[in-house]
Amino acid sequence: MLNLNKFCSLFIGLILSVVCALPLSARDINVRGTVTNIEGEPLFRVSIYNAGTNKLIGSTNEDGKYLVKIDSEGELLFTSLGYEECKAAVRGELTVDVVLRHSAVALEEVVVSAKRITDNVVPEPTDIEVKGNYFHIRTRVKIPKELFSTNARMIIQPGVYNVTREQMIFLEPLVFDGKEYAITQERMYDYDSGQDPLSRYVQVKSSSSRKDDLVGYSDSTYVENVNDDFRCDMMVSMENYNRVLYRDTFVIARGVVNPLRFLEYEIPGSAVKNENFFPQPEMQLRDTKGDVNLTFRVNKSDLNLTDGDNREELNRLISRLHQVENDPNARLKSFSVAGTASPEGNYERNKQLAQKRMASAMSLIVKELNESTRRQIDMHTTASVETWDRVVDLLRADNKIREADAIQEIIDKYPDNPNRQSRNVVSLPFYRPLITSRYLPRLRRVSYELLFSQYRYLTDEEIEALYRSDSASLSRNEFWRLYNLADSIAEREAICRRALEVYPKFLVAATDLAAILIDKGEPDSELLLPYLEMPELPDETRLNQVVAWLSAGRYAQADSLAFDLPDTGIYHKAKVYAAALNGRYNEVMQEISAESPFNEVLMLLAIKSNEQAWEKAKLLGNSAKEEYIKAVAANRVDEVVLALSYLESAFKKDPSLRDVASVDGDVLDLLQQED
Repeated sequence: MLNLNKFCSLFIGLILSVVCALPLSARDINVRGTVTNIEGEPLFRVSIYNAGTNKLIGSTNEDGKYLVKIDSEGELLFTSLGYEECKAAVRGELTVDVVLRHSAVALEEVVVSAKRITDNVVPEPTDIEVKGNYFHIRTRVKIPKELFSTNARMIIQPGVYNVTREQMIFLEPLVFDGKEYAITQERMYDYDSGQDPLSRYVQVKSSSSRKDDLVGYSDSTYVENVNDDFRCDMMVSMENYNRVLYRDTFVIARGVVNPLRFLEYEIPGSAVKNENFFPQPEMQLRDTKGDVNLTFRVNKSDLNLTDGDNREELNRLISRLHQVENDPNARLKSFSVAGTASPEGNYERNKQLAQKRMASAMSLIVKELNESTRRQIDMHTTASVETWDRVVDLLRADNKIREADAIQEIIDKYPDNPNRQSRNVVSLPFYRPLITSRYLPRLRRVSYELLFSQYRYLTDEEIEALYRSDSASLSRNEFWRLYNLADSIAEREAICRRALEVYPKFLVAATDLAAILIDKGEPDSELLLPYLEMPELPDETRLNQVVAWLSAGRYAQADSLAFDLPDTGIYHKAKVYAAALNGRYNEVMQEISAESPFNEVLMLLAIKSNEQAWEKAKLLGNSAKEEYIKAVAANRVDEVVLALSYLESAFKKDPSLRDVASVDGDVLDLLQQED
């Protein structure tokens, strides 16, 4: 029994030892994710390695997305030219998103030296040449033979870096594969080179030269913000199948060569002149009231047209009724009659008398209306008896204080009994000679009130009042009239802005506002964009947009839009300067040169006629800008001492030119010597 137990123990121990000797490994999983920069933009062609084995296992597509297979406990390594490496532990996660940080931003102190470097890739310093909105880069790159074996890939990735906005614009890369590396790549991708994101740039290096290679490079890119500060970086990387062997970044150009940044021209904003685009007048619906007062004799319900102004008042009322009825832009809404009797005598009889007067007047007027009008309007009546309080008010208004106090005393004595009030007032000694003849007739009346809606044109005063109280109810034409009545530019600008808030597609308001902003020196290149696709557009709209785009440095767009402008007057001038700033120098050279000697020198510098530019520049005046351009021209023909002198003079006269020089490829070398 003991032997059996011993055998079992030995057997179990043997099994455990075998199990423990088996390798324990986590499972492979598919990991997906997105790689972006710190601005949230997806990054294309990011290389993804298994950090544990240094083996390349994938890369990102155009949307920054990737899919790789890796050990669930493994670690990913993300690398891309211009960005810092980033490692991310998988930890069993199926989704791993990564943000890469720019490495180019930290290169401010890198300076390309002319010193020979035999153990490095050396790109030649160059300039960023500006032609319109296109930046042109031309350089050569020395690739030492020691760095390029046949089983490696070399990637040269230039980029124009906007220092002002911290944005990189990548140019076309140069990619060189060693012969053996190219063969391995084909096998790895199962002879489908399209899977390699760099395949269309690859050149296979098959030469066996013992000398360094000197590779020429030329490319251009579109840039919107040409007035910003730029530099050109060149990122170089060498990798084999498993890891990055070498990486470096060079600044090969600082600033841009762009003499036309000083081009002098003035194109004022233009308000719309074509009346076909002016907003047409619109009638506004407004409620209007009219009233007529008729008087009656004592105890009479029939209207006597010979009394007072009765005939004139009635004719006015009937005329107004017919006018509204016959106006296609008006509609009667209501017609009311209010009959009032004077307070003397019995209150109930007076009220009945008021009702009869009201009915009499109503029948007289209503018969003047046609049948359809009577059916459509709201007609109502009210009857009332005037109080003795009203008589007191009239007496006081005429400064008859004693008589007013006497009647007020009776009212106070019998406040709720109008019949007792009447009997006592009638007994007053001044009642008959004063009250009955002068005041009571003024209390016996029938009044009419017309309420009608009418579409009509508002007066200037009404428009101004409505702008202050409810500007959202103004029509386009009313805003337009108000704009033309304004006394100041500030008022006009405010009216245009409010008009565009109410009517966002108000073309004339937008165009005139654009003209105001141009003349203020504050052009808005976005203001007119929503209108440019309209089928009908005034020339002034296009002109103002061209000027705004020129001011914003968007020369290609300005030149394209200027093509549709008439070739006369101010429009022709806009076409000429848009062409020049967009790089079409030869077409407009003569016209611009004729405008001023200063502009002529700038154009000569733009076409690189440097000797001629220098001869012309020497004849310029001594303003700060002229001295600066003399420095540029002198430097172009290697008159360095004179160039430094001119540059120093320019800075003394206008210190702000030093900021221009710091981003001007034409004088950066002079600036370093001056410092």
